[in-house]
Amino acid sequence: MSQSKKIKPSVIVEDPPTVAEEAIVQYETLRVILGGNKALKKSLRGDFDLIDLSRTGIKKSTLKSLANYLGITMEILSGLLHSSYRNIQRKDNDELLDTLKTEKVLELAAFAQRGIEVIGDKESFTEWLQSPLVALGNKTPLEFLDTSFGIQMVTKLLGRLEQGVYS
Repeated sequence: MSQSKKIKPSVIVEDPPTVAEEAIVQYETLRVILGGNKALKKSLRGDFDLIDLSRTGIKKSTLKSLANYLGITMEILSGLLHSSYRNIQRKDNDELLDTLKTEKVLELAAFAQRGIEVIGDKESFTEWLQSPLVALGNKTPLEFLDTSFGIQMVTKLLGRLEQGVYS
Protein backbone atom coordinates (compact mmCIF):
# COMPACT_ATOMS: atom_id res chain seq x y z
CA MET A 1 0.00 0.00 0.00
CA SER A 2 1.54 3.24 -1.08
CA GLN A 3 1.12 6.27 1.00
CA SER A 4 1.01 9.59 -0.76
CA LYS A 5 2.59 12.46 1.02
CA LYS A 6 0.63 15.62 1.33
CA ILE A 7 2.71 18.50 0.27
CA LYS A 8 1.91 21.74 1.98
CA PRO A 9 2.44 24.81 -0.10
CA SER A 10 5.24 26.87 1.32
CA VAL A 11 4.25 30.29 2.48
CA ILE A 12 6.80 33.01 2.37
CA VAL A 13 6.24 35.44 5.16
CA GLU A 14 7.94 38.76 4.68
CA ASP A 15 9.02 40.70 7.69
CA PRO A 16 7.24 44.01 8.04
CA PRO A 17 9.41 46.96 7.12
CA THR A 18 11.52 48.35 9.90
CA VAL A 19 11.06 51.89 11.11
CA ALA A 20 14.25 52.86 9.29
CA GLU A 21 13.01 51.29 6.03
CA GLU A 22 9.67 53.11 6.33
CA ALA A 23 11.52 56.39 6.89
CA ILE A 24 13.66 55.81 3.80
CA VAL A 25 10.52 55.26 1.71
CA GLN A 26 8.97 58.40 3.19
CA TYR A 27 11.99 60.53 2.35
CA GLU A 28 12.29 58.98 -1.11
CA THR A 29 8.65 59.90 -1.85
CA LEU A 30 9.39 63.44 -0.73
CA ARG A 31 12.38 63.47 -3.07
CA VAL A 32 10.15 62.40 -5.98
CA ILE A 33 7.66 65.20 -5.23
CA LEU A 34 10.57 67.65 -5.37
CA GLY A 35 11.63 66.47 -8.82
CA GLY A 36 13.85 63.46 -8.11
CA ASN A 37 17.38 63.15 -9.47
CA LYS A 38 17.04 66.13 -11.79
CA ALA A 39 16.36 68.55 -8.96
CA LEU A 40 18.13 66.96 -5.99
CA LYS A 41 21.62 65.59 -6.42
CA LYS A 42 21.77 63.66 -3.14
CA SER A 43 19.36 61.34 -1.42
CA LEU A 44 17.19 62.30 1.54
CA ARG A 45 17.65 59.92 4.45
CA GLY A 46 16.32 61.91 7.35
CA ASP A 47 15.59 65.22 8.98
CA PHE A 48 19.27 66.18 9.06
CA ASP A 49 19.31 66.01 5.25
CA LEU A 50 16.21 68.24 5.13
CA ILE A 51 17.91 70.77 7.40
CA ASP A 52 21.03 70.75 5.22
CA LEU A 53 18.88 71.12 2.12
CA SER A 54 17.02 74.05 3.72
CA ARG A 55 20.28 75.80 4.46
CA THR A 56 21.77 75.13 1.03
CA GLY A 57 18.60 75.86 -0.92
CA ILE A 58 16.76 73.93 -3.59
CA LYS A 59 16.71 74.61 -7.28
CA LYS A 60 13.91 76.62 -8.84
CA SER A 61 13.19 73.58 -11.04
CA THR A 62 11.70 71.80 -8.00
CA LEU A 63 8.82 74.27 -8.05
CA LYS A 64 7.33 72.82 -11.24
CA SER A 65 7.28 69.34 -9.78
CA LEU A 66 5.70 70.55 -6.53
CA ALA A 67 3.07 72.58 -8.41
CA ASN A 68 2.23 69.44 -10.38
CA TYR A 69 1.76 67.38 -7.20
CA LEU A 70 -0.45 70.08 -5.68
CA GLY A 71 -2.41 70.43 -8.92
CA ILE A 72 -1.80 74.18 -9.11
CA THR A 73 -0.17 76.65 -11.46
CA MET A 74 3.19 78.27 -10.91
CA GLU A 75 1.36 81.56 -10.35
CA ILE A 76 -0.57 80.09 -7.43
CA LEU A 77 2.56 78.43 -6.04
CA SER A 78 4.37 81.77 -6.22
CA GLY A 79 1.61 83.27 -4.08
CA LEU A 80 1.96 80.45 -1.53
CA LEU A 81 5.67 81.33 -1.33
CA HIS A 82 4.86 85.03 -0.88
CA SER A 83 6.76 85.89 -4.02
CA SER A 84 5.65 87.41 -7.28
CA TYR A 85 5.39 85.05 -10.21
CA ARG A 86 7.66 87.38 -12.16
CA ASN A 87 10.43 87.08 -9.54
CA ILE A 88 10.21 83.30 -9.75
CA GLN A 89 10.22 83.42 -13.56
CA ARG A 90 13.43 85.48 -13.61
CA LYS A 91 15.41 82.77 -11.85
CA ASP A 92 17.29 80.16 -13.84
CA ASN A 93 16.11 76.57 -13.30
CA ASP A 94 19.38 75.71 -11.53
CA GLU A 95 19.34 78.83 -9.32
CA LEU A 96 18.86 78.09 -5.63
CA LEU A 97 15.97 79.46 -3.61
CA ASP A 98 16.70 81.21 -0.32
CA THR A 99 16.34 79.43 3.01
CA LEU A 100 12.82 80.68 3.79
CA LYS A 101 11.41 79.73 0.38
CA THR A 102 13.20 76.39 0.51
CA GLU A 103 11.70 75.61 3.92
CA LYS A 104 8.24 76.52 2.64
CA VAL A 105 8.69 74.31 -0.43
CA LEU A 106 9.83 71.40 1.76
CA GLU A 107 6.87 71.96 4.07
CA LEU A 108 4.46 71.99 1.12
CA ALA A 109 6.07 68.87 -0.35
CA ALA A 110 5.70 67.04 2.98
CA PHE A 111 2.07 68.16 3.12
CA ALA A 112 1.47 66.88 -0.44
CA GLN A 113 3.05 63.56 0.49
CA ARG A 114 0.81 63.24 3.55
CA GLY A 115 -2.27 64.28 1.58
CA ILE A 116 -1.70 61.70 -1.14
CA GLU A 117 -1.07 59.06 1.53
CA VAL A 118 -4.35 59.85 3.34
CA ILE A 119 -6.62 60.60 0.37
CA GLY A 120 -5.31 57.71 -1.71
CA ASP A 121 -3.95 59.09 -4.97
CA LYS A 122 -2.66 62.31 -6.48
CA GLU A 123 -5.78 63.12 -8.51
CA SER A 124 -8.16 62.69 -5.57
CA PHE A 125 -5.82 64.70 -3.36
CA THR A 126 -5.69 67.65 -5.79
CA GLU A 127 -9.48 67.56 -6.06
CA TRP A 128 -9.82 67.57 -2.24
CA LEU A 129 -7.30 70.40 -2.00
CA GLN A 130 -9.50 72.63 -4.16
CA SER A 131 -12.86 71.67 -2.62
CA PRO A 132 -14.58 73.95 -0.07
CA LEU A 133 -14.82 72.19 3.31
CA VAL A 134 -17.25 72.90 6.13
CA ALA A 135 -14.44 72.39 8.67
CA LEU A 136 -12.58 75.27 7.02
CA GLY A 137 -15.52 77.67 6.94
CA ASN A 138 -16.38 76.62 3.37
CA LYS A 139 -12.89 77.57 2.18
CA THR A 140 -10.56 75.24 0.32
CA PRO A 141 -7.51 73.66 1.97
CA LEU A 142 -5.42 75.39 -0.71
CA GLU A 143 -6.38 78.78 0.76
CA PHE A 144 -4.49 77.92 3.96
CA LEU A 145 -1.21 76.73 2.47
CA ASP A 146 0.48 80.14 2.45
CA THR A 147 1.38 80.01 6.16
CA SER A 148 2.99 77.37 8.36
CA PHE A 149 0.05 77.52 10.77
CA GLY A 150 -2.36 77.00 7.88
CA ILE A 151 -0.39 73.98 6.66
CA GLN A 152 -0.42 72.56 10.20
CA MET A 153 -4.17 73.10 10.47
CA VAL A 154 -4.92 71.38 7.16
CA THR A 155 -2.50 68.56 8.03
CA LYS A 156 -4.46 68.00 11.27
CA LEU A 157 -7.60 67.87 9.15
CA LEU A 158 -6.00 65.11 7.07
CA GLY A 159 -5.29 63.24 10.31
CA ARG A 160 -8.95 63.52 11.27
CA LEU A 161 -9.98 62.18 7.87
CA GLU A 162 -7.57 59.29 8.26
CA GLN A 163 -9.17 58.44 11.62
CA GLY A 164 -12.65 58.59 10.11
CA VAL A 165 -13.70 61.75 11.94
CA TYR A 166 -16.15 63.81 9.90
CA SER A 167 -14.62 67.17 9.12
